[in-house]
Amino acid sequence: MKIGFFDSGLGGLTVLKEAIKNEKLKGEIYYLGDNKNTPYGIKNKDFVKMVVEDNIKTLVEYGCNPIVIACNTATSLCIKSLREKYKDIIFIGTEPAVKVAADAYTHKKILVLATSITVKQEKLLNLIDKLGISDCVELVAADKLVKFAEDVNCSNLKKEIYNYIEKLLSKYDLKKFSHIVLGCTHFPLFYDEFKYIINKLYPNCDNINIVDGAKGISNNLIKNIKNVDKTYDNLKDLRVHIIMTKPSEEFKIRTKQILDLPKIDIEYKLQ
Repeated sequence: MKIGFFDSGLGGLTVLKEAIKNEKLKGEIYYLGDNKNTPYGIKNKDFVKMVVEDNIKTLVEYGCNPIVIACNTATSLCIKSLREKYKDIIFIGTEPAVKVAADAYTHKKILVLATSITVKQEKLLNLIDKLGISDCVELVAADKLVKFAEDVNCSNLKKEIYNYIEKLLSKYDLKKFSHIVLGCTHFPLFYDEFKYIINKLYPNCDNINIVDGAKGISNNLIKNIKNVDKTYDNLKDLRVHIIMTKPSEEFKIRTKQILDLPKIDIEYKLQ
C-alpha cells in the first residue's frame, strides 16, 4: 500500500504528522515536498499549476493511491483537473477549516489566514458563500509565515515571527471573533505563537478558537484508504519516504524537526 502526500514544501508535514498519530495508518508513505519552488502562494497561477502537475505525476509513477494534496494553494488551483486526469486515483484535498468554525457559529466573526492565492480563489469564496457566513468572515494573506516555516533556523526567529503575527492580528478587534482559521498547512507550526500574541493583545481571552484542517484530512484519508485496498487492515509496518525536488540538507533537518518521530523509519529521495 503506497500513500502519497504532496505539498509546496514542508507545511504538509503537519498533516502527515497528524495522520501518523492515527494508529490505523500503515503502509508506505511517499511525501513529496517541492522545496525547489516553494512558496506557491505568491507565484503565478499557471506556473503553480504546471509544477503541481509534474509533482503529482511523480507520485502516480511511484504507485501512490490515495494521494493527499496537503497544500491549500495546490488544492484550490489543481484538484479538480487532477481528479479529471487520474480518474482511478483518490485525491484528498486540503482547504481552510472554515466549516469547523461555521459549525460552531456563535454570531461572532471568523478570521481566515491563508496564502495570497488561496484567499482569492473561487473555491474558498464559494465555500464561505455556501456556508452562509460571508458577512462574518475576514480573509487575510499571511504568506511570510510560509517562509518562516521553511527556514531551518525557524527556532531562532521567534522575535520576527511574533512581530509578524502581531502585525496581522492587531488590525482586528479580536473580542469580536470566535475563531482563527489557519488556512495553510504551514501555519499550524505557529500555533503556540498565535496563542501567545492573542493573549498579549487580549489577556485572558479564552473564547478564541484556533483551528486547522489536519485532523479532518487524516480521518478522511483513513476512510478512503479502505476503498482502495480491502486488505489494508492486515498491514503492520509504516515507512516514510521524503522526496525533495532539489538537494537540501536544511530540508532534511527541518523535516526531522517537524515530524519529531524517532520510531518512524525515514528515507530521503531526490525527484
